[in-house]
Amino acid sequence: MKAAIYRWKVAPGDEEYFARRWHEITQDIMRDHGGGGSRLHRAENGDFVAYARWPSRQARDKAFADYSKDPNRSIPQREGKAKLVEEIWLDITDDLLIPEADLPARFRGD
Repeated sequence: MKAAIYRWKVAPGDEEYFARRWHEITQDIMRDHGGGGSRLHRAENGDFVAYARWPSRQARDKAFADYSKDPNRSIPQREGKAKLVEEIWLDITDDLLIPEADLPARFRGD
């Protein structure tokens, strides 16, 4: 299994739109193209950083190509609202990340 880390600069004022579209696009890709899900984060400097799991880099490339074929889809990068500034590929060698639903109460602010 592979993981990718993506970092974007998002145009001022487009942060909410970017986060919403990231969520929607990720759901579409998981459902229709075999993506393994992702987590989106906001860095202290304002950049958006995401971590996504994929069966392979080729599977990601195909998913993105298939998803992007529709010119009517709103994709922040294509619209000039965000710029991908870094992509790092990783081999997952051990996975101890607790799923959100299983996190202890101290993580939920309870």
